[in-house]
Amino acid sequence: MAKPLQVILEAELAAGNSIAEISSWPPKCGLLVILRRPFAQAYELSPDVEFAEINDTHYWKSEYRYKGGAQALACGFR
Repeated sequence: MAKPLQVILEAELAAGNSIAEISSWPPKCGLLVILRRPFAQAYELSPDVEFAEINDTHYWKSEYRYKGGAQALACGFR
């Protein structure tokens, strides 16, 4: 996982969140990590990371995307 997303993932795991799924999201996203619960806080964005509110119960609540979606760290609703 890209370092900026790894930092967020580690902070979330330390705050008690857990990983629900690890996969890819073709055609663009080679690594998708989905956390069980919403993000515990808002994280500072680096130039290569953007945040998006998805709010689609078929998918996930929100996500941090690395380099336009090459990797993503998403969170669930519970």
